[in-house]
Formats: sequence, C-alpha cells, structure tokens
Amino acid sequence: MTIVHPTDFSEEAERAERQAASMARSLGAELLLFHVSVETPLYGETAFGIPDVKRVYEGQARWAEERLAARAEALSKDGIPTRWLRRVGIPHEAICDIAREVGAAYIIMGTHGRSGVARFMLGSVADRVIRTAPCPVLTVRPQ
Repeated sequence: MTIVHPTDFSEEAERAERQAASMARSLGAELLLFHVSVETPLYGETAFGIPDVKRVYEGQARWAEERLAARAEALSKDGIPTRWLRRVGIPHEAICDIAREVGAAYIIMGTHGRSGVARFMLGSVADRVIRTAPCPVLTVRPQ
C-alpha cells in the first residue's frame, strides 16, 4: 500500500506530511513524497534569456530534490518506508498520474485555505486533485 504526499514545501504541506506519516505508520504503508516542478515555456523576447532561465530551473530542481531526499531519509529513520520523486508538469495532473502509476491507496495533501475571489481566480490544486484522483484524497487545511 502506498500513500502519495504531494508537497510544495509550504507550511501547509509540512502539516499534511505529518498526517501522511502518521497514517502510513498506522497502516504499515509506504510513503511517497512527490514534488511537481512547474517550468513555464518561454516565448518571444523572453527566449533570449534561456540559458539563465535553465540555470534557475536546474537550481530549483536540485533544491527540491535535496529537500525531498532529506525528508525521505528522516522519515525512513523514523520507521516509515519512504521514497521520493520529482517531476516537471502541471501539478494536479502529475499528482493524479503518479497516484495511478503507483496504485496509491490515498493522496494526502495540504491546502492553502484560499476562499472567495482568490480561490475562484487562482483555482486550487487540491480541488482539481479531488475531482480527478483515482483514489481517496485527504486534505489538511491551515490552522
């Protein structure tokens, strides 16, 4: 059994990680820490800075992978079988794709707690995951 925990490394995601770890321990499940990097395509004038932008994306990827590896190691040492994965893509699609690929029993993720106009304008990764996930989704709201 696998529990997928998507993370953007925010406080909300850290709170959800604690819930995911607790549930993984209780169920004897493996925990998959998952991060989606978003790389915006470059067009027109912006394309002249491509080498610089690529370096930024590479730096962000290294940073995310180091964080994922450190969290996975800490959780594994705490007795929770944990692995990590990072992909580039559209967050809600990549989260649902990885859940399908690993046959996830659950997705446990944080929400940012937006409401009203902000939620309408910005959308919500959690909302989109809930609507399209192949398994139950537990969301952990900000306190």
